[in-house]
Amino acid sequence: MKRFSIVLLLTFGSVVHAQEANTIYFNNEFLPNSEVGDVSKTTIGIDIPVINSNDKESFSVGASYQSTSLTYVDRDVPFETYQIEGFHTFTLQLQYNRILKNNWGVTLMAQSQISSNFDEMDFSEKDLFFNGALIFDKLNEEKRSMWSFGVINDAQYGLYFPIPTVSYTKRINDSWAYKLGVPDSRVKWTWNKNSSFEAFTALDGFTGNINDDIEIYKEDYLGTLRQTTVVSGLEYNFNFWRNFQLNAKGGYTLYNHMEVQGYDNEEIYDFNMVNGWYFNVGMSYNLGKKVKLKSPY
Repeated sequence: MKRFSIVLLLTFGSVVHAQEANTIYFNNEFLPNSEVGDVSKTTIGIDIPVINSNDKESFSVGASYQSTSLTYVDRDVPFETYQIEGFHTFTLQLQYNRILKNNWGVTLMAQSQISSNFDEMDFSEKDLFFNGALIFDKLNEEKRSMWSFGVINDAQYGLYFPIPTVSYTKRINDSWAYKLGVPDSRVKWTWNKNSSFEAFTALDGFTGNINDDIEIYKEDYLGTLRQTTVVSGLEYNFNFWRNFQLNAKGGYTLYNHMEVQGYDNEEIYDFNMVNGWYFNVGMSYNLGKKVKLKSPY
């Protein structure tokens, strides 16, 4: 507990994209993989609106904790895995939204993150990651459509470089809408005011620092564990008690890659993950209206 308290203080003392702003949320994600091992992620977080100014701009502060557990199949991983079976991720996020002229909007996100297996008591600078995003939106109210584009840097995609984000969102009618782009695409069918279904394809992943030597093939290495996954499936959302939402997802991975990397981003060991099933159950509570261009979706 003392070790986690120190880590938490470091995270909150440092100055997105995946979770909607102005919410309290919980998610439990599970990726079974019989060839190599199972990956389970449990996340709790909050995003609190701090400023809502004249319906033109808003500023929110968020914090989250994620526990990642990995259960390996010993016969398929040729080294001792006890050091990389559990990771903890603490995140502090700042997000700014502003509505500009002519139906333009901008979102700026900055995020500090500590993600590590904490095998050593000492905190290392390698446990610290910095993420960010800059996204512009252009709304066409007449056509009920929106273009969004920008750039995202998020270690929890399992990538060590920024990626472009671009999407086109269209509301067809009161029941149907779609969003095509990167890092996620989806089609939504609204059943009634409380229920909706979505078919989706999205980028997911994980990054955690291995903060002590790990022995692979009788050699000691330092580096990170990174996983990048592309998931496709079906999601059900249910709204209840006015501001609560329950969601359940199920699907299959189209791409699943996990490896131990050195700090030079070179591969040390590839786990040769195969594609498999994906499950996610979560619940959120909406804290209130945020200042942002209203998406047609």
